[in-house]
Amino acid sequence: MTQDIARALATAQEKFAAGQLDEASGLLNDVLARHPDHSEALEGLGYVEAKKGDYARAADYVTRALETTSPGPDQVYWAAEVCQLAERHGQAVALFERRLAREPDHPQSLHGAALSLAKLGEYERALALFDRLLARHPSLFQAHYNRGNLLGNMGRYDAEIAAYRQAIALKPDFVLAHVNLGVALRDLHRFDEAMQQFKKAVTLDPNDPGARTNRAQTNLLRGEFEHGFREYEWRWRDGRQTLDFEVASLWTGKEPLAGKTVLVNRVRYLGRLADAGASVVLRVQDALVPLLQNFPGVAQLVGESDPVPAFDYHVPLLSLPFAFRTRGADIPAAIPYLHVDPARRAQWDDVFGAAGAAQRPRVGIVWSGSRGHLNDHNRSIGLARLAPLFEVSATFVSLQKDVRDSDRNALAQLPRLRDVSDRLTTFADTAALVSHLDVVISVDTSVAHLAGALGKPVWIALPFTPDWRWQLDRSDSPWYPQARLFRQTVRGDWTNVVNDLRQALENWQP
Repeated sequence: MTQDIARALATAQEKFAAGQLDEASGLLNDVLARHPDHSEALEGLGYVEAKKGDYARAADYVTRALETTSPGPDQVYWAAEVCQLAERHGQAVALFERRLAREPDHPQSLHGAALSLAKLGEYERALALFDRLLARHPSLFQAHYNRGNLLGNMGRYDAEIAAYRQAIALKPDFVLAHVNLGVALRDLHRFDEAMQQFKKAVTLDPNDPGARTNRAQTNLLRGEFEHGFREYEWRWRDGRQTLDFEVASLWTGKEPLAGKTVLVNRVRYLGRLADAGASVVLRVQDALVPLLQNFPGVAQLVGESDPVPAFDYHVPLLSLPFAFRTRGADIPAAIPYLHVDPARRAQWDDVFGAAGAAQRPRVGIVWSGSRGHLNDHNRSIGLARLAPLFEVSATFVSLQKDVRDSDRNALAQLPRLRDVSDRLTTFADTAALVSHLDVVISVDTSVAHLAGALGKPVWIALPFTPDWRWQLDRSDSPWYPQARLFRQTVRGDWTNVVNDLRQALENWQP
């Protein structure tokens, strides 16, 4: 029996080395069927699942393997790495520390533990490990780079920049460090220096999508639309966004549209497509379908879960400005371009009283966006910070569909802010509620764009370095004529924004 197991394990290893993962998995599972706690079989399955990219299952196997034997330091480190890849950072930290108990200066474990602690938000502990690592191994350029990322998250921006520069000094062709240094400089509004870093990154690697996309966003932020929109098409290559359809059918503005069917998922430019002779198929999130029924210029409206009809070309989100060679003066300003169904509007009459006699102004509030947004920590505001707004004489309604646990206590202590989140099931419902309001106050999220598209006055609270759509310095927007922009004057500090919003609300005349 022992010989049979040894033979099965050896054959599984051969299959794994040959890339025959299913065969290796089958052999190892046969061993486990007879010996459920066989550590080598469990560890082997961990390797197989990790090779397949299923890190969660791999982590299950390797942590079980640790429980069935007295593992060596390499096994512990491997289990820590797999847990980290599976986003199980608490387990990863514990295993890295277990490895460090045997060898306190093990550089890979110091580095790994620091990275997982950073993911857990334990920034000070992570920084202490980075400092401990670099005191012993100062030439580890990747550690300097990751330490820079951490310092940026901690709001220590000068130290962040210094860390990236140290990484570059150790490895001058470190493209990612040049890109991140450029982003850090841009976020401090040191734009010329930022563009130098992006240029250097592109020189080192002309096909680096991060360098190209960030340079595009910087140009767009500064109003350099022609250069910005052209290079912004690189965003499809950086792994964060994917095209839903083949590149070969992508419309770039050069191909004639007469008699062609174009699949598009952006509303604002539909009129231009229809005017060019295209039959427009508009594909949107399912929640938007009720809002966009009978939209002018649309031949067919489909939701994301609906079958996609035949088409000649497709145009992804935010590629139409490039295709139309948009400059600042060319931004379509036909507002409103969304309209509310009267029956849906009537569903909200109860919020304002049967006679519509709620105190004016009627103000909608949105204080946070999607948690998964890369810039959410900069653009969202804790509800408690907005408390001064609710001292103004007005009727306040929350347009916040997703109320975070961290905001629920503040919401409970603000009786003047009515919470109707349980009734906001679609964008059409939100739009109908917005139609009752005099003004919407929002962070930079989808409701701000919805209010703008409805032609509703919308006041948008922006971080120090906003999304490129809002440009710099200006208090208005070419996208939405009824918008007012309220900008942070100090990075990360919403004090002036809240004060300015309150003052504007006190002076507001609907």
